[in-house]
Amino acid sequence: MTLGRILVVDDEAPVREVLTEYFVTEGYAVEEATNGAEALTAIRGGRADLVLLDVRMPGLDGVQVLRRIRELDQNVPVIMVTANEDVGLAKETLKLGAFDYVAKPFDFDYLDRAVAAGLARVGEKIAGGPATDDNPWKRLAHAVFRVARAMQQTARTSTGERMETAALAAARNAAAGRGTAAGEHLAEIQLLLDVAAEFGDFPAADRALVESSLEAARRSIPVAG
Repeated sequence: MTLGRILVVDDEAPVREVLTEYFVTEGYAVEEATNGAEALTAIRGGRADLVLLDVRMPGLDGVQVLRRIRELDQNVPVIMVTANEDVGLAKETLKLGAFDYVAKPFDFDYLDRAVAAGLARVGEKIAGGPATDDNPWKRLAHAVFRVARAMQQTARTSTGERMETAALAAARNAAAGRGTAAGEHLAEIQLLLDVAAEFGDFPAADRALVESSLEAARRSIPVAG
């Protein structure tokens, strides 16, 4: 079981290696592309659920590749990877259909949440919502990210981001067969959910969505671990 398929597109081998090692360790399947042409071939083959795309590359640059990806697939989320001096350009790519952007050196906590949020978004667009996913741990992550991203900024910072982190940790521990740890993270999500509900941070329907996903995840906790 993986949390999703990530395509890493960068002409610099050290960057590809760092991102691949990190996301494989975190439970994702990762494919690498060294240039825009390889990336477009992977997209045409339906081999990516999300793309991490470098802005500056020889030949087809990231902006050109983003435009062509959008011609091929309107749904796959693309997160632009940029150096600090290109942040302005990366922001402009949001108007072209990029989901988000991250700057080097990486803030992996932010990048982790951005990837999970991108996958949650595409799950809603294609599958009609998190509840239709057959994988209960993906369902949970999708539900939590959908609800957290809709919170007001104060609530999202104080509670939503912690729910997102706990949902990812629960899914990863479940994938590794660590049932006890996965259950502890589910309990943390439930506690944060109850607190947020008391403060009116989201509608009752959103709470019900997360609780339904939590219950499905509890039933799927690995016996060992």
